[in-house]
Amino acid sequence: MAKQCSSCKHGFIFFLVLFMQHLHTNTAALTARWQPMHCDASINPSCNSFLYATSEGRSLSKIAAVFNANASFLQPIKRPSGVVDVLVGVPCTCEAINDTMTALFHDTEYKVETDDTPNTVKSKIFSGLAMNVGDGRALISADTITVHLPCGCSSAKVLLSYAVQEEDSLPKIASLFRTRVEDILYWNSKLGDPNILQPGWILFVPMGVDGSS
Repeated sequence: MAKQCSSCKHGFIFFLVLFMQHLHTNTAALTARWQPMHCDASINPSCNSFLYATSEGRSLSKIAAVFNANASFLQPIKRPSGVVDVLVGVPCTCEAINDTMTALFHDTEYKVETDDTPNTVKSKIFSGLAMNVGDGRALISADTITVHLPCGCSSAKVLLSYAVQEEDSLPKIASLFRTRVEDILYWNSKLGDPNILQPGWILFVPMGVDGSS
């Protein structure tokens, strides 16, 4: 009986090791690190780009103000669900984000409101696009912070920064912006498995063959 229990114990440990390896593999895939689009200021110092803003019940002028954009460069876009969101045209600039990396961003200033948290500012105010809100520090009401919004440049296509929403898939996103899944994968090599897509991931999406939505 003791020998049988010992075998059961070893079998359980073997199963547990296999399970943990499987969990680690899947967790690594699901938490693939997104990275902003790297740039060289001497080659592509700036360009025009688009950000995808969820409406959140806001007027176009409110969205323009929050994203530091010209209201005339905003374009409503209707999702299959009937929800109308907004494409925000912005200037995109190559800037240093640390001592070793430069990337493309559109920056805006945001005045912190009561009960704001880095997560709510990122998800609700900036539609999932804001990077490193508060740089790991608590937000203080009435403080003004700089918010970095990732964007992309291409000489061939207009690129859109898009935060994945619930029930999205690559074919649905491609259809919304009149592009191809293959083109989205080309600009987002970190995706790996095209069938694994998590809400909150940021994608660079080429907007149709002529850059229009």
